[in-house]
Amino acid sequence: MAYGEDRAVEVDHLLAAAMCNPDRASRSRLIATRLGAHHFFEQDAYTMVADAAAEIDERTRDVPLTESATAALDRLGYWMKRTGDRNADSAHLLLVCLEAGASDKEGQRALRDMGITVRDVVREAMSVRHQVSAPDRQSALRGPIVSERRPERPAPYAFENPGRANAGPRSMRSFAWRSQMTGAAHINSHVQSHLIRLHLWSLIVAWLLSISLLAATWYAAVTVTAWSALWPAGQLRRLQAPLAVRLGLDVVLVMASVVLGIPWWLPVLAVANRAVDIVEGRLALLQVRGDTADPSVSEKDLRSDRRANIRARNFYVELKLKRKLASE
Repeated sequence: MAYGEDRAVEVDHLLAAAMCNPDRASRSRLIATRLGAHHFFEQDAYTMVADAAAEIDERTRDVPLTESATAALDRLGYWMKRTGDRNADSAHLLLVCLEAGASDKEGQRALRDMGITVRDVVREAMSVRHQVSAPDRQSALRGPIVSERRPERPAPYAFENPGRANAGPRSMRSFAWRSQMTGAAHINSHVQSHLIRLHLWSLIVAWLLSISLLAATWYAAVTVTAWSALWPAGQLRRLQAPLAVRLGLDVVLVMASVVLGIPWWLPVLAVANRAVDIVEGRLALLQVRGDTADPSVSEKDLRSDRRANIRARNFYVELKLKRKLASE
């Protein structure tokens, strides 16, 4: 591609090669599909990369790399360790490109619109490890590719629906929550399995408490004082505000409840709801840390990923309304 444009290889070329690899079963293409990024590429992009790959000869091999492209490729070893792989493949190429960022404004805007984050890619890279085609398969993983028939699949993928997984997200919720929704397909750790179960139960308890709080608020607002309706405003979820903000607002509302005559059982129920919310948030954070092999992930990082996912959702909706979604 760089040879055809008569310029040195840049990060943009590496990113295009990873996202539009001619091999549908390449690891980077499978990751893009799982994240729904394939909806945002026109067929021309795949054709351009395929044509460039078919015309490789000695002249194109001599095209120099820019400093940014060289620096990006130097990070392949780091991402191999992060994903637990022995060989670099197209998934690691995608990761180094995301880390470096596109070199021009158009490329930066495309990445923002797709909402792809490094943590999303790391998670999916480990999830599709057994499905990739031979060129991307790790030397230590020569087992079968995931079979269409459930009894023949490797143990970690026994309950996965390949048709749904390979189609990628198609709903607004799937895009908006993909960074917070951990997948169980690639989990082979008992600790992570127990975390998933605990997180599920905490979510159920949180939903029940939220419903109870809304019902109690309505009852108190109708029978005692309309000021009781202040409490739902304080129940911001962990994805919308930092913990310090939520706890500070709760303290203010407790003090206001004493002054305004709000029933005591309403603040007690709200505090219980907040406690479960905090526990659920910590469990979700531990899951993401395990999924992404990064113990330094914080709730701030999750909120940042959430904003990126919302951009992807909005871009998906925009293209869907304009009927411009790619079919690849």
